[in-house]
Amino acid sequence: MCEYLHANIIAGANAVLPAHTVGNDHTPKLPKTLETLIQHYRFLNRVLHSIRLLRKYPHTLSSSYDHKWSGFLTRLNNIFNLYKSTFPIVPVLPSSLFSCRTDNFNSLFQSLSHASKLLRGLHFLKEKEFQDSSIKAHLESHDQNFDTDISSFINSALSRSRRQITLDRIFIDHPSAPQLLTDSKDISDAAVNHFQTVVPIKATPPSNTSALPDRWRSAYSPMNTVSPDIYSSLLAPPSLEEWLSTVSFMPNGKAPGPSMITYEMLKHLGPTTNNLFLTLIRKCFASADIPDL
Repeated sequence: MCEYLHANIIAGANAVLPAHTVGNDHTPKLPKTLETLIQHYRFLNRVLHSIRLLRKYPHTLSSSYDHKWSGFLTRLNNIFNLYKSTFPIVPVLPSSLFSCRTDNFNSLFQSLSHASKLLRGLHFLKEKEFQDSSIKAHLESHDQNFDTDISSFINSALSRSRRQITLDRIFIDHPSAPQLLTDSKDISDAAVNHFQTVVPIKATPPSNTSALPDRWRSAYSPMNTVSPDIYSSLLAPPSLEEWLSTVSFMPNGKAPGPSMITYEMLKHLGPTTNNLFLTLIRKCFASADIPDL
């Protein structure tokens, strides 16, 4: 019955309830090679834009601008050599922009435009490879953390960053030999030692409340005004009204457990399914066991 209910609840929820995809805002750090490629691509586009303006306003060409072109030319040639496997034919660029006036900079513009398209294709390819490798690496890391470090798994899934303080010095106020520690290992050892010894731990815990100190004995002693019979029905199977009331107060938007059944799904169950589900819950109470899904 458990598998039947589970399958039908999931199928009904997928067919009726709205769903949305939840992701995190983690932005992976780009590798140096990809950062360099992006910088070169942006530089090439800036040069291309300046040539486009010269085509539109050729009278703006000046000696100072032509002098800048010599610096651009050196960097452009370095880019072509760095990514020569991307360019079937390495563009031959003029040493002076004044020589490009004859065709209104058309040849230069076409050469740079073609180079920009090739570099853009390489950029998209490398970025896609990096995204695929990043996704694969994070999935593997999540799987490993799920098995070995569940806290890191949850923090990563929720994009929670770890907040911590950094101790760069510790002063030990000893009556006869005070110390100021600045070495990182000494600081770490002193901090660990402090928290291990600041509260003395007894070898054997108290066997009953009468052995507790006075301040705790009253807090842990049973209250005379409360009848011990209140616990007798604590694990009694719930009624339908109790079950529906409990479900109605459950919050929305929470992650499901291994069964993948959310509170929203339970809130939308019909009368027949609710009765079947309640029967299963009562069986769980009676057997003190929860079936695996």
